[in-house]
Amino acid sequence: MLPNLQVPEFKTQLPSTGEDIYFRPFLVKEEKNLLLSLESNDNDEIQNAIMNVLTSCVKTGKTSIENMAFFDVEYLFLQIRSKSVNNIVKFNLKHGSGDCDHVTPYELNLDDIKMSRDEKTDNKIMLTDTVGVVLAYPSISKAQSLVGLVNVDSNVDQIFKALANNIDYVFDTDNVYDDVTLEDKISFLEQLTKKQFDKIIGFYNSMPSLQHTIEYVCEKCSKPETIELKGLASFFG
Repeated sequence: MLPNLQVPEFKTQLPSTGEDIYFRPFLVKEEKNLLLSLESNDNDEIQNAIMNVLTSCVKTGKTSIENMAFFDVEYLFLQIRSKSVNNIVKFNLKHGSGDCDHVTPYELNLDDIKMSRDEKTDNKIMLTDTVGVVLAYPSISKAQSLVGLVNVDSNVDQIFKALANNIDYVFDTDNVYDDVTLEDKISFLEQLTKKQFDKIIGFYNSMPSLQHTIEYVCEKCSKPETIELKGLASFFG
């Protein structure tokens, strides 16, 4: 029988809670499945492959992978990719506009990527002096429905359903309302004033996000450029 190889273990912290999480690099067979999903360009396949990698590589504590906030999932995957393949990602950067068509090579260190977050964000939202709501960060399965909340082209019914799905509970001075239907939550949202509703929208628009700013100077024309990377897919060149 061939010997089993020891796989190193690393530690990081969940951005949403600060909880210590331990993980290992993904193996060759896991990388193969991931690359096949990326070649498919199917979002569902890619999401399933990422979740399978995380389930295999991460020792979960209080929170399961399925219930983690979507930005926690993105951050963990970036950490695993950094330790599994290479922490350096090579980009070929092009001008956003202008006459110069020069492509500038750029190397990004994934270990330098930090989760952007608003320290003032609180998931307990007071709607009146006596009535409030506690919101949950969406899991990866629910996150897509909350993309572009303020987009005028967004489907209104989908937005209300997505928001209602992420209400943990409503409370007042006398009671906590945590055993209510989705329809009841939607009805509750529909009764809010514009200012009250904007408080809820504001929470989701200020969620932690995986983002990084690249600033560089074109080697050919010396024009300075700034590129914003946001979301897991943008960090892989």
